[in-house]
Amino acid sequence: MTETARDTAPDTHDMVVVHRIFRREFRLLADLILRAPAGDTRRAADIAGHLEFTLDVLHHHHGAEDAYLWPRLLERAQPRADLVQRMQRQHETVDTSLEAVRQLTLKWRGDPTLALGYELDVALTGLRDALGEHLDDEERHILPLVRTHLTVTEWEEVGQKAFEKFPRSALPVAVGQLLEVATASEREQFLGRLPLPARAMWHLVGRGQYARYIRRVRGAPPRGTHPALRMAARAANAVAVWLYRTTNGRVAGSAKGVPLLLLTVPGRRTGRPRSVLVGYFRHDGGYVVTASAGGAKRDPRWISNLRAARQARVQLGGERHVMSARITEGVTRDHLWTTVVLARAPFFGRYQEKSGRVIPVAVLRPGD
Repeated sequence: MTETARDTAPDTHDMVVVHRIFRREFRLLADLILRAPAGDTRRAADIAGHLEFTLDVLHHHHGAEDAYLWPRLLERAQPRADLVQRMQRQHETVDTSLEAVRQLTLKWRGDPTLALGYELDVALTGLRDALGEHLDDEERHILPLVRTHLTVTEWEEVGQKAFEKFPRSALPVAVGQLLEVATASEREQFLGRLPLPARAMWHLVGRGQYARYIRRVRGAPPRGTHPALRMAARAANAVAVWLYRTTNGRVAGSAKGVPLLLLTVPGRRTGRPRSVLVGYFRHDGGYVVTASAGGAKRDPRWISNLRAARQARVQLGGERHVMSARITEGVTRDHLWTTVVLARAPFFGRYQEKSGRVIPVAVLRPGD
């Protein structure tokens, strides 16, 4: 393909964000199915409806790739045709697993017994395994080819064709899922690409529709922690901070084998300094920290404060420094999460699964 036939290289990171939906939703749905009360057809209908919707999203996503992506890569990406053909075979395997899950979902919806729930969970595990292998290969090998061999217009067509398959009534759910797995900057970028009327409609109507829908699917968890528990957590944090500060980290200096540093950041609304102990990993002359919060469903407040302040006072043992802070995004965040955090503390993967969110990863550097 000549340079004049191409626009600037496509931004393929939006595909990685879409993949997060599948990686997360099928895992969360398996857990909801196993926890659903046996015989409760109303609860089963809510869960099954969302599972069927997510299966449809995956089916349309792969259908658009089959029609508008693979043929172009097969034509232009020689001699890597074997790679594209492997992706096509993986699609066939995923489609077989998808259909098995769909049929079992229909049966479980009408008769939500424990036995059928376990059978559906096994089928979902098979789908997740097959899909995970495919998504990993696609992100590692196919997306670089897309950036080389497709135009921006051709790449956008793949996503547009998948979205066209949804009725207008389903769009708030599709958009809500995308925004839920996206980081703050990814959400801002995605919403910024929407036409102004569509963006206004999302804020006025769609956001509320999705919130009500997803609360129903996930069983409407409590909106907040009980005040007494919040007070106890704040008290425990204050004691740990005091011990760390006064003993220079000899006490309260690690948790589950991960060393801790004391991070102090001004509150983004009050401006008052807030201190918290955070696990850290040394990397490339700085420190990598995560807002895992033990797998809590929401980001801890300190990461929002850090994003706003872009610097922090850090006590590491007996040393104190002012450091710059950068909240990583996209490929950089995923790379640090995999090669630094999970490589040294694999149990953080359980926090990611438990939280159901993309855990923010920040880099602290002295003297930047």
